[in-house]
Amino acid sequence: MKRYGNLWGQITSYDNILAAHRAARKGKFHYKEVKMVNSNEEFYIREIQKLLTEKTFTTSPYEIFDKFDGRKLRTLYKLPYYPDRIVQHAALQVLGPLWSRSFIRDTFQSIPGRGTHDARRRVEKHIRNQPPKYALKFDIAKYYPNVNNAILKQEIRRKIKCRDTLWLLDNIIDSSTGIPIGNYTSQYFGNVYLARFDWWVKQELKPRGYFRYCDDVILLSDSASQCHEMRKTCFAKLETEYALQIKPNWQVFPVEDRGLDFVGFVFRSDGIRLRKGIARNLKAKTAKIRRGERALHPHKVVNGLGSYWGWCKHVNAKRLWFRLVDHVIRDRVAAAKERLKDARKRGLGTPRISGNRSDHSGALELQPAHC
Repeated sequence: MKRYGNLWGQITSYDNILAAHRAARKGKFHYKEVKMVNSNEEFYIREIQKLLTEKTFTTSPYEIFDKFDGRKLRTLYKLPYYPDRIVQHAALQVLGPLWSRSFIRDTFQSIPGRGTHDARRRVEKHIRNQPPKYALKFDIAKYYPNVNNAILKQEIRRKIKCRDTLWLLDNIIDSSTGIPIGNYTSQYFGNVYLARFDWWVKQELKPRGYFRYCDDVILLSDSASQCHEMRKTCFAKLETEYALQIKPNWQVFPVEDRGLDFVGFVFRSDGIRLRKGIARNLKAKTAKIRRGERALHPHKVVNGLGSYWGWCKHVNAKRLWFRLVDHVIRDRVAAAKERLKDARKRGLGTPRISGNRSDHSGALELQPAHC
């Protein structure tokens, strides 16, 4: 396995740190720290460069808080924009492409070009062209919090040998126990941690198909007994070599009878449909927008609704979309977009959305108003 060295000069170069700032600030121009760095880019970029080259940088204390994402309560970790988020972006601009080349093709999440819809396309094509009879599906319990720091460092050292770069990565890893949800580096660390396991499954167990989206794992086979054998082997390896536990709700089931539920879709050889929970959430979302609840943040109105269109347009759910997203919803999304734009121009924080505003300016850019 090739290991990479001499990376520190690339990470700490002025141009790389400047590019990291300009990537990290997207959608955050109203942040005070972003405005501060923007006011004198050269000075602050040089300061970060000095922190790294003199090795006086240390990860800042986290702001830790709990947030309910609609399905579960998550503990989130937030770092200051300056210098931490810029530093993490600078590191991953160099390391990300190196790590991505070492991942199997069918691992997804936070890899450029490999999101939810790439996973959908890959699984749909596989099940349509090579219909499996059985599937093994399991989730890793509390994956990010249960990642072992020492094992993560070992996995990183299988690809990276640059001592200065390892010093920075160790500093970020040692700032918490497990992988903190919220760090820019976290999702890459999550993929690196199980990259070798992914290759082992493909090369040693040789299932009909293997797909992993973060902590959700799918193995396909023509035999239920083989699925159970792979389950025992996988679970033992994850527990002994990676210090991870498996949720007790693992399943072995016939694919055609039940359908394969993965990344928001249910797959069968004759087609795919939207997961019922996604449809329920879309109905609840549009109902809140229709009522004009003041607690709704404009970002959630605009961006959240767009993600549902991304799910609906790829399956036979367009009728559901156009039935729920009528002119009232489109007008309120347009109003939310105008309020966001106005707040950014004035340098204010993003406002809440009011249900009483009847602003018909702008247009909902998610899709046309009719089929």
